[in-house]
Formats: sequence, structure tokens, C-alpha cells
Amino acid sequence: MGRSILIVGNGIGLSLDPNYFKLQVALENVWNNTDHLSVKHKLLIQSAIEGTSDDTPPHSEEQLDKLQVAIIATEFLSGFEVGDASWVSEPAKELPTTFRKYIHEVALYFHNSGEKLPNSFVEPLSDFVNSTKTHVATLNYDKLLYDALQLTGVLDGFDGPLFDGFLSSGFDEKNLDRKNPDKHGWYMHLHGSPLYIENKKIMGKSRALINPGDDSHIVLSSVEHKPIIIGSSNILRVYWQRLEKAFEEGERIILFGYSGLDTHLNDRIRLRKDDKKLLVVEWSGAGEEGERKVFWQDKTGFEELELIHMDNILEFNGWS
Repeated sequence: MGRSILIVGNGIGLSLDPNYFKLQVALENVWNNTDHLSVKHKLLIQSAIEGTSDDTPPHSEEQLDKLQVAIIATEFLSGFEVGDASWVSEPAKELPTTFRKYIHEVALYFHNSGEKLPNSFVEPLSDFVNSTKTHVATLNYDKLLYDALQLTGVLDGFDGPLFDGFLSSGFDEKNLDRKNPDKHGWYMHLHGSPLYIENKKIMGKSRALINPGDDSHIVLSSVEHKPIIIGSSNILRVYWQRLEKAFEEGERIILFGYSGLDTHLNDRIRLRKDDKKLLVVEWSGAGEEGERKVFWQDKTGFEELELIHMDNILEFNGWS
């Protein structure tokens, strides 16, 4: 078996705890417990998102769309200030930064689950990546896979088969260059990580000291706005550029625990429908197998694909 590109979604966390790793639960948990949203900020968010209240917080990426538009408008109107004249109230001016802190705190919620992937899943996957130098790209915000692959040596600076562009000095696109592409692949957090602060990756005991801020790299918005956020991040923009090379090098695309709803990713996969193989591993509760195959054919453009339904995708070990 040659090199693949493995794309991992939030299903990996949902397989461990189907309640904790739901986005709705994360949004509600942070809304009710955060110190970064004042009563005025919550009222502004409620005015932007129909159906929300103090007791009914935002619960989906789609709902965040109107709020994103409101934030863009706020930042635009704030640029018209002349002296003491302003089109935007002081609490509204704070909303963009406050919202980014909220989003970062939601990502930290997933990161702080305390869960670990079972060895019965991690070891076969690590062996597969070690032997094939398969690229790994993640869409989720937790540390489950990253920490697991660190423990098995898959992620070990430039000594492991995969690296992510970070050194002690921070992130640099040049750190993703490979002297021997056959011996190394990439680990790419396509939608960011709460560990990415400015140009650094927070590791070890320092993780417990991370404070939500607006200098992070997190993609949590409606699908329509995700490419804009990706393009504004020097780290994520590079990952998506390298993703094209990863597709070229892989003989097979593996979608693992991915919902199939990110059109900006699906469009990239569709470009490979004539020269790659596609394997989809998903939870059997997603729907009837025949219907799901039609779903994936529509989302990816692949007429021929292998679909594996499992009650628990973490029991999958047929990588090769």
C-alpha cells in the first residue's frame, strides 16, 4: 500500500463521548460559563441571531453566519470615526474581539476533554503512517489524535515521519519543506487549533495557562465564511496550500469521521475523482448505507468509492 491522505473529522471525538464532543454542547457550555461575554455582549449576539436568548445560546455553525456578518459590519462602520463621532456603540466595538475569544474558548472546551484514544486504534494507525508516510489532516479542534501520534513517535519534530511546520522558534512555511519527500509527510490542522497562539504552538504544562484571545487560529463559522478565515491566517493558509501537494502524492483519500459538509474541502476532493481512490469510514448511525453512498458520491464527485459503516469507528484498523 502506497501513501494516502487521511482527513479526520469530529467523529473521532464523538466516538469517545457522543455528548461532550457535540458542537451544540460546547457552544452552550461556554456561553453559560465564560467570563468573556458580558450581559451587553450577549444581548448584541442575541440581536444578531434570531431565536437566541440568555437561556438559548447559539447552537450551530450556521447560526453563527449572521453574527459573522454583524461583526464585519461593526468593524467596517468603526472605520468611519471622526473625533468623538461614532456610528457604533462602545459594547458593539468590543464585539469582534469578544466573539473571537468566545470561539477560542469553544475550541479549548474540546481540547480539555480529558479523553484519550484507545491503543487498539492508535497503534495500527501509527504503524500505517510510519510505513506509508501518509499525510494526516484534521478538521476537529481537540488534541486527541495529535497527542496520540506524539506518544507513538509519528510526530517527533523532524525525526518523525510527519511534521507540522512548528519549531521552538514558531511556525514557518519553510519548516514544511522536505529534503526527502518519500520519507516524510505532513500533519495539518486545517481548521486550526486552540494551541496555535500568534505564531507559536503551546505545548506541555503551558497548555493549562492558555487564555482565550483574538490572536488565535480557529475556523468556526458558517461554511460560507470558512475560506475567508483560512485566508486571514498565515498558518492555515499554508496548510491549505500544502494540501494540494498532499493530494497529488496520495494514491488514496481516506475520510474518517468527517460529516461531508465542508464544501471548501469537498471541492478540493472533487478535483481528484478521476485519478485517486476514495475510502470513507463513518458511523453507522449517519444513515442507511445505500443513501450514504449516494450522499458521498454527490459531495465528492466520486462515482466509485469504498464506504465502511461502523457502530464505533475507533474499532477500525484495516488501514492497509
